[in-house]
Amino acid sequence: MVTNTTNRVLIADDHTIVRSGMKLIIQDLRPLTVFDEASNGDQVISCVKKNDYEMIVLDMNMPDTDSITLVTNLFAYREQCKILIYSMNSEDLYAKRFIKLGVLGYLNKESGSEEIRKAITSVLRGEVYISKKLRKDLSEDLKKGADNPFEKLSDREIQTVKYLLNGYSLLEIRKILNIHSSTVGTYKTRIFEKLKIRTVRDLGDQDVPIGDL
Repeated sequence: MVTNTTNRVLIADDHTIVRSGMKLIIQDLRPLTVFDEASNGDQVISCVKKNDYEMIVLDMNMPDTDSITLVTNLFAYREQCKILIYSMNSEDLYAKRFIKLGVLGYLNKESGSEEIRKAITSVLRGEVYISKKLRKDLSEDLKKGADNPFEKLSDREIQTVKYLLNGYSLLEIRKILNIHSSTVGTYKTRIFEKLKIRTVRDLGDQDVPIGDL
């Protein structure tokens, strides 16, 4: 049975202190909010199956969690859910991808409390939120006609880049993404071709900032 609580919010992060901090900020904005917490993707799905949330605050870097697949599944269960992503990962690279999936906000974990409040308030109102910096960067890109080579990559290829940069082997990536060994090899080949590089080390030498992937 699904419980529908108007002021119910789900906070998903594998660090207790981060969840506690986010709860305090939301409580200050909405004192009567009821909170549920999750520390991995499986727990998030379990919560969403049971409850209808006013907002889901989701860390995209939880262990053993494919954040893109998780977000896709969340919309499958709750088509109208309001999701705010927050992460240490590159906003330039990831924000647009998640917004295209239907996420309403993308927030860097280094953001100040005032910006966090603005993001939460915007998402609760059903408005799209991205930082002033990203808005400015997007505007400049449009004026210059800038071409971000990472925009050429598919979601799966972006995920493969993330694990390659963090030292994972192709076998480990195959297990994490639950794909065939030949498929992950194909992803790597396509990445190298699209970015015009020869080695994993070359990924770190790209002009486009990719942050702590």
